Amino acid sequence: MIKNIIYLILFIIPLIYVLLKDRELFQLKLIASIPILLITFYFLRTLIFLPIYIFSLITATYLYTIFFYIPFFIDLGFIVYSLLFHILPMKYLLFSISIAILLSMFLDKNMESYARTNNDKKGKNIKKEFYRDYFQIGTGVITILVFLYFGANAKIIILFSILMIYLFGNMLYLHGQNKIAYLVYKMERDDTKLGLGSMYLASGFMLVLAFVNSLSLILLSAFILMIGDSLATIFGMKIRSKKLFYNKKKSIAGFAFMLIPSIIFGVFFILYYYSIIYSLIGTISESLSNRIADDNITIPVSIVLIHFIITVL
Repeated sequence: MIKNIIYLILFIIPLIYVLLKDRELFQLKLIASIPILLITFYFLRTLIFLPIYIFSLITATYLYTIFFYIPFFIDLGFIVYSLLFHILPMKYLLFSISIAILLSMFLDKNMESYARTNNDKKGKNIKKEFYRDYFQIGTGVITILVFLYFGANAKIIILFSILMIYLFGNMLYLHGQNKIAYLVYKMERDDTKLGLGSMYLASGFMLVLAFVNSLSLILLSAFILMIGDSLATIFGMKIRSKKLFYNKKKSIAGFAFMLIPSIIFGVFFILYYYSIIYSLIGTISESLSNRIADDNITIPVSIVLIHFIITVL
């Protein structure tokens, strides 16, 4: 009881601060957070997730600014504390962080503008698109190998890797006059924010990790999100084929080169016909992405939803 009061106070103090400092930036996000927080508390019955959620929300909102660092390191402290003392189950920890970041990105006017620019520039520079996709494929391979080697413990490794991506992405953006930033910018679309796509990808994958415990499905999700998505872009641009009837920005070749390898990978890891379901839903979500949201959001959300439906049925 006393701990819950402390957690509540640690939630209320930053909440009041951001509402006084930047009401317009946070008001809509906090209103949208209310049902999420209530549902989470109903299942969890502890308030430790509240400070983690609010500081993750603040951190994401202040991305690409000097105000990013203080809430980030406070949030990191709560995360380490939670893990060391086993206070918050891993799935709720990942859920709190990923939902806060995705909600912030989805409802933030600045992020919406950055995402729109990023999507508009997609495919304009073929060389950069290939750099991005080869790098993403490499990331997917590493992620799969980490899970194969460490099993369920890999979630902690991935979590801290993602947090470091956010930290260094912000640092490189604010202090970008160095060789590392130059190399990263070679893979970024023109006039887009540094690492924006990676941050969407990382947040989306965390959402999958929050809901999925099956190692086989985690591996397939990583393949679909990181490798299959990249194969769709690479072969969609390299092979001339008809466009999809429901989205003229996507091609049949891209659709096929994402779907078929994903199914084969899923079958190999003993998901059998489930691999067809997940791969098909993930591929359809990617093909609809520019009409709804970034594919790094639509793909993981669709995987989580279909996993929930299959689990319930």
